[in-house]
Amino acid sequence: MIKETYLKVIALLLFIVSPSFAQENTQLKGTISAPFLEEASVHIINSTQKTGTVNSGSGSFQILVKENDELLFSSVQYKNITLVITSEMMKKGILEVVLQEDLNVLDEVNISNISLSGNISTDLQKMKVLDDLPLNYGLSDIKNMRFEADINDSQEAPLNRAFLTNEVIKPGGVNFLALPGAIMAVLGIEEKHQTRIYSGSRRTSSEQLKDLFQQDFFINTLELKESDIDAFIYYADDQGLSNLLKNSNKLVLIEFLMDQSKNYRRELDKN
Repeated sequence: MIKETYLKVIALLLFIVSPSFAQENTQLKGTISAPFLEEASVHIINSTQKTGTVNSGSGSFQILVKENDELLFSSVQYKNITLVITSEMMKKGILEVVLQEDLNVLDEVNISNISLSGNISTDLQKMKVLDDLPLNYGLSDIKNMRFEADINDSQEAPLNRAFLTNEVIKPGGVNFLALPGAIMAVLGIEEKHQTRIYSGSRRTSSEQLKDLFQQDFFINTLELKESDIDAFIYYADDQGLSNLLKNSNKLVLIEFLMDQSKNYRRELDKN
């Protein structure tokens, strides 16, 4: 009777303890296959646990996972993919991932409505030239015109300004650059000056970042010392952190921070 009770107690303890063991993190190894991988950096992010790592030059990586964790493979050169960790993957112990290049094809852009031959002299002869400035031209008409002096000015930067419009006006002794200001003076129009409006106190990048991530993220994922966290945030701010904080995509922010933490640690090693 005592032996039977003893066995029941052991069985009950095993039933209670075994799920906790099943939920412990496991070190999962993996390899990434992709074109030109030795020149690229792929971020492997555990979206469930908010941890991550990067691949080596050969494509190998290691990361702590649990069953049902989501792994994001992110890189600017390849298409992002997300995998859910299964028990079969954990039993196998090695995860093989194949990435495809992300080729961005830009739409065709028409930069001019004029058919150009490539010869400036020939193209200028085809353009309409106004000898006289009509008296009924308004400020909006003058603003959108280009003058021969603009085209032939030797001090001007070598831009194809002649092709930005179909009309060229020959100067007839009138200071066209001062004309808009003179007209505004005659009409009694005063130039408005922009005034900077104070919109209230702004939160620093350090405050925003510490609200988004706990200290463990900086120490374990970014591999920073606790004493270096504030200095790193100032460093990352110089690299564009404040702009990324305006972006609601947290995964892009994590990828940026992981890149900058590597650069920051490299700078510390130099010193």
